Amino acid sequence: MKYTFKTDIDAREFDAFVESFPSTSFMQLSCWAKVKSTWDHVLAGMVDENDQLVCSAMILKRKLFLNWKLYYIPRGFVIDYSNEELLHAFVTELRRAAKKDGAIDIKVDPFTCFSEESTQKVLDGKDVDTIRLFTQDTERITSALIKEGFTHGGYKKEIGAYIQPRFTMAIPLVDREMKPLDKEVLRRSFPKNTRNYIGEYQRKRGVEFYYSQNSDDVKDLVKVLSCTEERQNIVLRNEAYFKGIMEAYPQHARLYFAKINISRYLDFLEEDAQKDAKRREISEKRKQEALEVREKYGEEPLVGATIVLLPTAASGIRVASFLYAGTNTDILPSLKITNGLMYYRLCTCMDYGATVCDLGGVEGTLDDSLTTFKSKFNPNVLELVGEYDLFLNKPMYDAFEWALKVYKKGRTALRNRKK
Repeated sequence: MKYTFKTDIDAREFDAFVESFPSTSFMQLSCWAKVKSTWDHVLAGMVDENDQLVCSAMILKRKLFLNWKLYYIPRGFVIDYSNEELLHAFVTELRRAAKKDGAIDIKVDPFTCFSEESTQKVLDGKDVDTIRLFTQDTERITSALIKEGFTHGGYKKEIGAYIQPRFTMAIPLVDREMKPLDKEVLRRSFPKNTRNYIGEYQRKRGVEFYYSQNSDDVKDLVKVLSCTEERQNIVLRNEAYFKGIMEAYPQHARLYFAKINISRYLDFLEEDAQKDAKRREISEKRKQEALEVREKYGEEPLVGATIVLLPTAASGIRVASFLYAGTNTDILPSLKITNGLMYYRLCTCMDYGATVCDLGGVEGTLDDSLTTFKSKFNPNVLELVGEYDLFLNKPMYDAFEWALKVYKKGRTALRNRKK
């Protein structure tokens, strides 16, 4: 078969190919380049004798010092890795084009896993049956990359050690036969102290969940995220970044919100107080908390917010990605409203045909606050294979890595000094 390498592929043609290919990621679409606007990008691929795309790569290009560049292909190539002829031809042409362009490295990070185990087993030692979705092609993909000259980037566990976290958590929304779960079956898969706060419990207390596809509502997301930033002493993305996601993925990006109607909650407490003396004592305390919240935040304060990308792949493993989430823990934390917001997101993703929900990165040591919250929903812990590098100028790459470490160390020292 004769193949031709192209780097001027029309975005619509490119995205149509990616979306039709099984189990692809939203990061493999041209839309992601719009979000990562500080990088240059190239839409590359191979066409066959009929000028039809047979593989693709959404290449982000970062300019380094002295006009050198880093090539990064989020989630790797969209290709049949078992087609050795096609893969070799593509990597050969890609290497040639990248070297000519001044690239020192081609970096990929396929969404495939070394291991995939339930948190019940990993954290609690329980012998449970794990539904594994991302380990089936690991050997094929990693072996193919190594055969083409790629080098594995290591096994670091820190969430920020690589461009994308190497450890993440995900909740399968299908059974072993790949049939969609019933929503009540999903709810009952959660631990008792999680599922008891979901559904009727929160509805009776005035908690409401909703989503929006209006990019103007990003301001509300940022407002809630600022509470998380202040509480955890971290810096997340700004309003422009989230607006960029909404506008780049108008059919797939959703903002999810949780709010509480204080008047309805007070009515519930008033009714509940009539049942017995113990309930009356608890209700009076909760009423005072609710009144303080109303005075500070208004009648219907936002408690939680998150941004989600629904699956972009048309077939195979269809992943819904939970990107950023925030909570205002000052607002009635006893109601555990974030439990309900998580379940609401999962249910709407099921309605959209998601196979699995990626809850996002965690520390590989599994001892961080993100792990503590996400594990309440019995997800799987995914150890991704991480990064693979095709070095085109190793000495220059090593110099860049050294300079980057020095810069990060200096930046951290400066921040600590300001504190």
